[in-house]
Amino acid sequence: MKIFNRILIIAVFVSGTICLVLIGCTKSKCGGVTCQNGAPCTGNVCVCPTGYSGTSCDKGWSDQVVGTYNCTRSGCVPGIADVGTWQSNVTKSSTNGGYTIEISNFDHSGSRIAATIDSLGNIHITPGSAGNGTSATGSYNNGKISLHYSTYSAGTMSYSCTM
Repeated sequence: MKIFNRILIIAVFVSGTICLVLIGCTKSKCGGVTCQNGAPCTGNVCVCPTGYSGTSCDKGWSDQVVGTYNCTRSGCVPGIADVGTWQSNVTKSSTNGGYTIEISNFDHSGSRIAATIDSLGNIHITPGSAGNGTSATGSYNNGKISLHYSTYSAGTMSYSCTM
């Protein structure tokens, strides 16, 4: 009987130890947070790839700017007539939804351009995405996008505006 009790105690101890090891191995390295968008876990923290933020790297930098905007154009040089207000849609790009966006009806011409946004809300138009050598920079702040752009035609600046 003593041998049976010892074997039972040893079996319970060994199985308990194995159980603790297995539970420890299956526990998330990030304290229960599942890292998303390919983010690795280092020191119990998800290390977000470019274009993503948040505890689990689930928030794309582009998420904040997606929507429909009422736009106006001003300060064009040389003097292009202001066209009043128009709507422009900003969507996530299918290429990289984390930091790449597409802006439709960008300058009230119906054009669609590609742009990137960084973690600080700075927007950069992809050169040539709007044709005619359009280049632009801008920012997103408090629900508003402000773009400063220039369009070139055959190497000569056609106009420069703020939208």
